[in-house]
Amino acid sequence: MILATINITGGFDMRCKNCGSMNADGAKFCESCGAALESVNKQQSQSNTESKVSHPTGSPGSPKKLPKNIIFGAAGAVAVLFIIVIVAFAMNSSKVIDLNKYISFESSGYDGYGKASISVDWDKLEKDYGKKVKYSSKGKKEYGVLTYAFEPMSVLRDAVSEISLDKSEKLSNGDKVKYTWKVSDDTTKSINYKLKYKDGEFEIKKLNELSKFDPFENVKLSFSGIAPNGKAEIEYSGGGDILHEYNFKLDKFDKLKNNDTVTVSLNLDEDQIASMADMYGRIPEKMSQTYTVSGLETYVTQYSELPQDFIKEVNDKAKEVVKEYTDSAYGEGTTLSDLKYEGYVLKTDLDEVYNGLYIVYSRVLTSTDSKYVTTKMYYPVAFRTLMLTDKVTYKSGPEIIGKSSYVTGDSKESKGYKRPYDFLERYRSENVTAGDGFEKFEHESYVHKLEDMTDEYRKSLQDQARLTLDAYIAKDYKPNMQVSDIQFVGEYLLYTSDDQKQFNGTNIYYVVFSANLSDANGKFPTTTIYYPVEYTYVMKLSDEDFLTANRSDVALNFLSLPNTWDTTRGYADGNEMYKNLISGRDKLYEHQVSDGLKQFGE
Repeated sequence: MILATINITGGFDMRCKNCGSMNADGAKFCESCGAALESVNKQQSQSNTESKVSHPTGSPGSPKKLPKNIIFGAAGAVAVLFIIVIVAFAMNSSKVIDLNKYISFESSGYDGYGKASISVDWDKLEKDYGKKVKYSSKGKKEYGVLTYAFEPMSVLRDAVSEISLDKSEKLSNGDKVKYTWKVSDDTTKSINYKLKYKDGEFEIKKLNELSKFDPFENVKLSFSGIAPNGKAEIEYSGGGDILHEYNFKLDKFDKLKNNDTVTVSLNLDEDQIASMADMYGRIPEKMSQTYTVSGLETYVTQYSELPQDFIKEVNDKAKEVVKEYTDSAYGEGTTLSDLKYEGYVLKTDLDEVYNGLYIVYSRVLTSTDSKYVTTKMYYPVAFRTLMLTDKVTYKSGPEIIGKSSYVTGDSKESKGYKRPYDFLERYRSENVTAGDGFEKFEHESYVHKLEDMTDEYRKSLQDQARLTLDAYIAKDYKPNMQVSDIQFVGEYLLYTSDDQKQFNGTNIYYVVFSANLSDANGKFPTTTIYYPVEYTYVMKLSDEDFLTANRSDVALNFLSLPNTWDTTRGYADGNEMYKNLISGRDKLYEHQVSDGLKQFGE
């Protein structure tokens, strides 16, 4: 309660007796002059009391009775003073500033990207309380002479250090935004007003609606190159007012093939989109779009991709090219078999951006004068850089590839291969697919047993050996040397189990004939001669295909005929033949002897 004294005029005195200022309830010092209220009022009270005692109206010990009009006047004065005290108390109790009434809250922008701000309306608060806010006794004591330099409102401002929002950006209509006060209650004791405040929230309303646009409307992807190494590039034809070409990015731009998908994305973060909304009132309706790769030239990678009409076309062209070449390449001393289709090879080397289709035809070459062994040649015809577009095309070809020497008994080279395995081995490190029968040549081996060769092939070698023998006799024998009763006797096979190459050949196959040799003039008796016809490097190309060296010859063992200067190749003694050809080489070769020759040794 406010300190007051009672005097004979009645009532409580709520003002400072030193300066006359009204003070708040419970104040011990005057808020205006700083005097101690209790001592000043006490002194004044004592003075009044002494004044009353010094003028007695009656005898000692019995006070004089006051008139009724004075009693009623004093009671009325006390009642008026009581009312004044109540009013003053109510006035002092109402010295509170409600800060929440001075909040300034604003929201603006577009739905989803709105912004909010909050502050204290100090101008309005200054207008309402600028002249009412005073320093309290505590403030005067704390600030001292500074109270003359700074208005009490500056203390109030310092007390309200912050009012903040829990979120102020990327707001949507209907969002609830909470605000929080940060007030120093201790600082407010330096002024004569208390501060009232309470945390609360606002609802976001009336944000403008954003419009949306298709950011990919002016985006075009161009595809170039050859699959699977195609490339993609972004072309943007927009005006550049909102977006630019650098705002778009591709998830992949190379090593593409038709029907691949690539995704174009907007290279924008959330802050950039918010800025776009704020500046233009528009945002993209989507952030990415997928495109399908098309229109690339495509390398053929599988034989199954080739249509039948294209396969027929290249087969016909290959056959024509091989026939034209072989008909003119080998001269009159060679006869040629019909052309035979052997299959195809598809080579793909996509790292080097290359492919090739090879159509293989074969032809058997036979010497009319036994200058070389009958040979089967393989002719791969190349069609290179096969592309898939509306139809299959090739950029080079047809062309016969490969070279082989000593095909016709001399050093003249021939196109093609005697060993199809050599053709496949040439591309072994690349992706090669053989088909239509040519895959059988993917492996080859040297013959180790007579049974490794088919009867048909052995018969063909025997027939060839007979031609070789006939040619030798016709060329080297003198007219007086007469040959009769030529017979096939048997076969020898020399081989190395580990296919180690030897000087005379990795393996040697002999076809042995016998014949009766006599002199027309009777100079030497009729003699049985054994003629070994030699083949070297006999190979098994497939279960049905075989190959041997490019020529065969009668073994070089010269025999002098009695009573003449005449000689012949071959042996008159079968045991000697076995020794020279077989047992004398047992450190170099293993061997096999057919039944017809076992009489001379196994």
